[in-house]
Amino acid sequence: MTTDKPAPIRDAATIIVYRTAPANQIFMVRRHSKAAFMANAMVFPGGRLDEADSDPRWLEQVDAHSHIGDNGDGVSWPLYVAAIRETFEEAGVLLARCDENPVTPDSELGRFVFGEGRRELNSGTISFLELCRSYQLKLSLSRLRYFSRWITPSIEKRRFDARFFSAPVPPLQTPLHDEKETTHGAWLGPAEALSLYDKNQIQLAPPTLRILLELAADWSAIGRAAHGVSVPMAPQAIPEGDELHLVLPGDPQYVPPGSERNRITLREGRWVSVGRGA
Repeated sequence: MTTDKPAPIRDAATIIVYRTAPANQIFMVRRHSKAAFMANAMVFPGGRLDEADSDPRWLEQVDAHSHIGDNGDGVSWPLYVAAIRETFEEAGVLLARCDENPVTPDSELGRFVFGEGRRELNSGTISFLELCRSYQLKLSLSRLRYFSRWITPSIEKRRFDARFFSAPVPPLQTPLHDEKETTHGAWLGPAEALSLYDKNQIQLAPPTLRILLELAADWSAIGRAAHGVSVPMAPQAIPEGDELHLVLPGDPQYVPPGSERNRITLREGRWVSVGRGA
């Protein structure tokens, strides 16, 4: 009988950055092979909540269109900050404005922010808050739409309560992976990403797989905010023979049980989605 306690759960946030021209696509990054969590997987840019993301000075660093408080989605504002920070660090996409104008790479400010500013941020020379305050950058929280929430199962050594947002890529910005935490970046349509996964050309984590399946079936879901506080996807791990089943809400084996199969199964080294639950 094991006495190991589940690892503590840390808050995290990620953004599904998308575009609709020249095609319906999502920007995805490949995590470094030495990453402690989801090494080599193609993911949406994001990461854990840092203490600095909750600094009250952020309350002065949001644009006039943003709202801090109860957005009806049960997500606190520091998670919005974390999502924007991590996406800028990993993908070079900045959801912010200066003097009520988008920050674009063709301006003097933009050339600095997307160049030296981002390099200083990723090297730890400057914090994200310092960067924004120094150059009067106001975060565009209103551009984010809360999409879903996933909690890492208790069998994992590192666990996160991750909130997924979606946001269109800002005008004129070109995403670029950071070559530090990530080693590759690409615009992919949901069906294209799933095809690459089926061909074993990319790796996907369970939440990413499920989200891509949802968007492949209904692209319009990308821009729809989740209504109210959504039920978190908190997989319960059940080993069965040579397979590991991550059972999800609605499945008969979930606690509390549902009536339709809803799980992600590790079968011969690959994740396979089964059912949708009820």
